[in-house]
Amino acid sequence: MYTETAALYDLIYGKIKDYPGEVRLLVAMIRGAHPACRTLLDVACGTGEHARLIAADPGIGIEVDGVDLDPAFVAIARTKCPASRFVAADMTSFALGRRYDAVVNLFSSIGYAATVPRLHAAIACMAAHVAPDGIVVVEPFLTPETFGEGRTGSMTASADGLHVTRINRSERVGELCRLTFEYTIEDATGTRHATELHELGLFTVADTLAGFAAAGLVADHDPKGPTGRGIYVARPAG
Repeated sequence: MYTETAALYDLIYGKIKDYPGEVRLLVAMIRGAHPACRTLLDVACGTGEHARLIAADPGIGIEVDGVDLDPAFVAIARTKCPASRFVAADMTSFALGRRYDAVVNLFSSIGYAATVPRLHAAIACMAAHVAPDGIVVVEPFLTPETFGEGRTGSMTASADGLHVTRINRSERVGELCRLTFEYTIEDATGTRHATELHELGLFTVADTLAGFAAAGLVADHDPKGPTGRGIYVARPAG
């Protein structure tokens, strides 16, 4: 996970991702499926940037809570959204004692479940936290068919005297994507280097749909979705 670079996450992904655009698409999707939605749980919420944008807009009118495995991310999210509830917990085994109109899992974070049994456990946890008339939205990672042979890339980001370069390398190991991030971090104190290893499951559409069905959810799958990786929108059966 982001053990070395949680504090740099917003700097890096603020350059790569269009968070306001993603929130507009997400809210439109939720309103189209559940016009009366008033509460949302963001599972694997990261630093809470989606949550911040949703909670800060009174025109949206949705209360947002979040769950993330990384306590450092949870601490950042709490700072951004002090009125929301953020909990450090595994997405495969959390229990908040509350149900929400919408439960979402964005930015391919479901891939961190890594194995099909854990994928199904994560979906079951989301199902346990959605209201009977609510929806579950999952943005998947790559499938075995779409992963290809791996790739290498790099990016840079700077702010307030801090400069970060990140090189990423991905490879396939069985049904896992093994993603290595190598960082060079420069600031007033000097230069340091950090390396992180991320492993994400390459889940088939069939395995994912089976997880929804096992959790008592009926899911629709759009193979394109807002970012090209697809989207699942599911409701409790019956």
